[in-house]
Amino acid sequence: MRKKRLNKKKVFFRLAVAAVLVIIIGGTLFYLWPEIPVRMQALNDFADPEPVEETDDPAAVEPGDDAAAEPEEIDDPFEDQEETGEPEKEPDKEEEEKEEGEEEIVTTPEEEAARPDQDQKIISDGDYLLALVTKQTTLKPGYQPAELKAVPSYMNPSYQMYLRAEALEHLEKLWNAAKEDGVILSIRSAYRSYETQKQLFKDYASRHGEEEANRFSARPGQSEHQLGTAVDFGGTEADFTARFGETEQGRWLADNAYKYGFAMSYPQGKEHITGYIYEPWHYRYIGVNHARQWKETGLTLKEYLENQPQEFE
Repeated sequence: MRKKRLNKKKVFFRLAVAAVLVIIIGGTLFYLWPEIPVRMQALNDFADPEPVEETDDPAAVEPGDDAAAEPEEIDDPFEDQEETGEPEKEPDKEEEEKEEGEEEIVTTPEEEAARPDQDQKIISDGDYLLALVTKQTTLKPGYQPAELKAVPSYMNPSYQMYLRAEALEHLEKLWNAAKEDGVILSIRSAYRSYETQKQLFKDYASRHGEEEANRFSARPGQSEHQLGTAVDFGGTEADFTARFGETEQGRWLADNAYKYGFAMSYPQGKEHITGYIYEPWHYRYIGVNHARQWKETGLTLKEYLENQPQEFE
């Protein structure tokens, strides 16, 4: 009898242990069951990774693949930001004294590339409508045009933009004339500060290389946009590409913009003169009379302005 009792205790103990194990294992499986398919898929992906798809995005092409080719599209990295383009506030004296006492900050190669050459001519007065802004001249870092006014919303600006009052007045006449002819224009870019242009060139240089970026983006101080009289037009699927010149907007501007004081700064086939690729979307206001004279000469805007009085420091 005693032996039977011992056997019963052993059997009961084993059944209890088995029941506990079943509960532990079952509970664990119940808890992990939803994650099992995910973990199995992860193991499969690790063992057999999917091939990387090729991309047609021109920004993904390594710089130098086609040095002579123009970028397929030149985008504006600031258009999706809350950058308003308003005139920057002048720093107070305390901030200036603090900056003078700070140690010199080491710049990156891209920032060094964005600095103007030491032998460049410094433009005395950026408010002068015919100021010559090229790769051989530079506006002062602190220069901001006078009488900046907001581009109205009906012109479809990509973000809040500003232009000098006189340029904006004639831009409104141009926009309305185009609308009467059935052509709707959008304003993609207008005034840019020195600092904004510095960041823009730095971004392009980091993505495309300094040499390539220098063909389609101005270094800080060398951009006509800092004058507050330059405009990038758009409103098509070919914005910021050479194909913009073939759209109804591009053709209308080429035929009529000068009547309202705007001149195309970088025409086709003149990169050896202007220093920039063909930009059929980029126009600069120089006054109606001068725009008409420029049109009659057949010169690039750079050549025309070189023949006008200029003052440098």
